[in-house]
Amino acid sequence: MKKGHKLTAFTISLCFLITCLLPVYANEIEEHQRQLQDVSRQINQNQQIVNQKKQEEKSIMGQINVIEQNIANAENEINSLAERVAILKESIARLEEDIKLSEKKLAEKDALLSERLEYIYIEGNVSYMEVLFSATDVKDFLTRYDMLNMIVEQDIDLIEEVNKNRRDLKMKKSDLEVKEKELITIQASQEAAKEQLDIQKGEKQNVLSGVSTERKALEEALAELERASAQLETMIRQIQGGGSGEVLGTGVYTWPTPSCKSITSPYGMRNHPLLNQRKMHTGIDIGASMSASIVAADSGTVIFAGWMNAYGNTIIVDHGGGMSTLYAHQSRFSVAKGDSVVKGQEIGKVGSTGWSTGPHLHFEVRINGAYTDPNAYVR
Repeated sequence: MKKGHKLTAFTISLCFLITCLLPVYANEIEEHQRQLQDVSRQINQNQQIVNQKKQEEKSIMGQINVIEQNIANAENEINSLAERVAILKESIARLEEDIKLSEKKLAEKDALLSERLEYIYIEGNVSYMEVLFSATDVKDFLTRYDMLNMIVEQDIDLIEEVNKNRRDLKMKKSDLEVKEKELITIQASQEAAKEQLDIQKGEKQNVLSGVSTERKALEEALAELERASAQLETMIRQIQGGGSGEVLGTGVYTWPTPSCKSITSPYGMRNHPLLNQRKMHTGIDIGASMSASIVAADSGTVIFAGWMNAYGNTIIVDHGGGMSTLYAHQSRFSVAKGDSVVKGQEIGKVGSTGWSTGPHLHFEVRINGAYTDPNAYVR
């Protein structure tokens, strides 16, 4: 019976303890669930962007295929023109050979004609006299005379014909040379067109490479968000299993990098330097140099010191009352999880770990886990 009373008392005490703790844990769980929902929305948005980039990549691939086909057509045309040039060169060579043969024949005819003219010049009077005196009558004389004139006229006609053939052959040769030059010009134009197409192809490949790079970056970002989602789920399960005590800070914050107060990227919406898309910047980026000292903005307890996905090496300090500060992209830590720190104490060194384009401190102020504008707390 006593044992039953003890069990009942223990059960009542346990229920009372759970009843007291549940509201605290419930609020924290709800906050992390909200963060989980935000991450899920970002995952869906990034997944849509990834799919869009894949479609753009397919479209650009189609354009590249068209350009490559144009290049192939241009190359075929160039080869065809080269064949035509070769044929024309062969024709020119044959014509040149024909011209040489014609000139040789013409020279032979010229020599023969010269001999005949020379003979006529020297023996012309005697020949005509022989023709006249050997004639049987006047009619025969005239017939002989006409025959001599006809022979001379035939020789002259032969010369004119040969000269005409020579002129025709030269004209044909000239025409073919003009055509050859024209084809060479066309061929050069086609080569230039091919080079231009190659340039266009290169440009398209660069665009495709850019799209692929951007898509890969988005896919990596998506993977980071999915890992963050898994971590948040784990954190929720851990919170459901128990809580931790509070360490109160002073409530007055100091600047986290004494050596530098230059804000290179403010709090709010911005173009992400790696993803090249509009995203909420949940803190401020301070352009401190590599290994510059990072100090706690206020006193508190280090509740996280380790790798946090895109944040890289990160420290989170709980200041109590739902207030916490986050210090990301560190090169190394000066404190560890569970350490108590005082305002102004060094907690780490500036670095460029995680999703970072260069050395800087990403600093956040959070209220009950939700990010808020740090400028309202540090100056």
